[in-house]
Amino acid sequence: MTGLPIEVAITGLGAVTPLATSAMSTFAALCEGRNGVREILSWKKAGFPVTFGGMVDGLGSLEVYPIFRQYRSRKAVFAIEALSEALAQTGQKHLQIGKGGIFLGIETGRPAIDKLFKMFRQAGTPKGLDPKAFGKNCFHYLTPGEVLAKQPFFMASLVGRQAGVIGEFHSVSNACSSSNQAIGEAFRKVASGELDWAIAGGADDMVDEYMAIGFHLLGALAEDLPPEAASRPFDAARRGFVLGEGAGMLILESLPRVIARGGEPIAMLRGYGSGASAGKITETSWEGIYKTMAAALEEGKIGLGDVDYINAHGTSTPMNDPAETKAIRELFGARAKRIPISSTKSMTGHLIAASGAVEAVVCALSIRGGKIHPTRNLVKPDLSCDLDYVPEGARVLPLRNVLSNSLGFAGINSTLLISRYQ
Repeated sequence: MTGLPIEVAITGLGAVTPLATSAMSTFAALCEGRNGVREILSWKKAGFPVTFGGMVDGLGSLEVYPIFRQYRSRKAVFAIEALSEALAQTGQKHLQIGKGGIFLGIETGRPAIDKLFKMFRQAGTPKGLDPKAFGKNCFHYLTPGEVLAKQPFFMASLVGRQAGVIGEFHSVSNACSSSNQAIGEAFRKVASGELDWAIAGGADDMVDEYMAIGFHLLGALAEDLPPEAASRPFDAARRGFVLGEGAGMLILESLPRVIARGGEPIAMLRGYGSGASAGKITETSWEGIYKTMAAALEEGKIGLGDVDYINAHGTSTPMNDPAETKAIRELFGARAKRIPISSTKSMTGHLIAASGAVEAVVCALSIRGGKIHPTRNLVKPDLSCDLDYVPEGARVLPLRNVLSNSLGFAGINSTLLISRYQ
């Protein structure tokens, strides 16, 4: 039993990732150890320092989607596809009954670099931007829908309209912790009885030139490695993370509601911890990660000996992997070496605002299927990363309780506790 008044069930899952365009297919690909990171030829030809990313390519041309044509937003398509899968799993009609809400992790969008280039060709001068020429010649490059789609509030509104929801809408924009926090806040609302159900998750589309150069300048990205080996969490040869894109969606409902309608939970959401702990904007600390894991377990009234798996943030960066490892060691003591840990990002890349949502979906399916996916590309562990990261392949194991960590810039950390139903 959770420490909160009402137990919260996960009843629907959806995902679009660089590996596949459904939750189950993504999980199957992860268990097979497949690679979703691929070379981006246009970046390679242009001489970019970054030449690969975790791109979604299973949806075909996005031009066939009316949502994309209207808003020019890749993540809008990812979000709606993941939502459709989750709703189909749980049934959409009953979400019109009772009090509900939408909680999404999202980041601000950016105009495409090629579009900006066309605009500056029209309005640029040797002395800089000519505002008059910009106003006269460049407005037609943007549409109202595209401008709206860049704002964080847009996605919750779009998802609400798609699902026919009238209720609370919340957008969380806290870097890599965004969707984990969105799910956690939705959980709290349902567990307290303020809401009967919630749609929670996140979407992002970070595989573009602007973000690739930005994260390169921060020194955060893997470079000069083959795409299939670029994301290598906990490995001594890791050089940084790989940008990815996608979406994850979960339907949360109060357990009494699920039982009353004759439904069956996929898994239970029992605890949530959140906090900030960075010394620098690009850093986190093991103490902060320790605290969010401990808080999630305390809220769910789950003992340290009852945690069977940890889905790590596992970014493949020099700072994150040792810090997360140390936090797990300090919290679990001698038992830390006996807890399987794996990184979804080793195969998808880092989906930034969507990463926590996809990883929560993965955790729920791990519990449902009694199976843990491996950490890809772990050949020679870093000496400071000395735990069980499941490098050998998928592992079959009954799972009662799992933790899912998300750690963002500025030390914005969060942890979800997901458990088996009965």
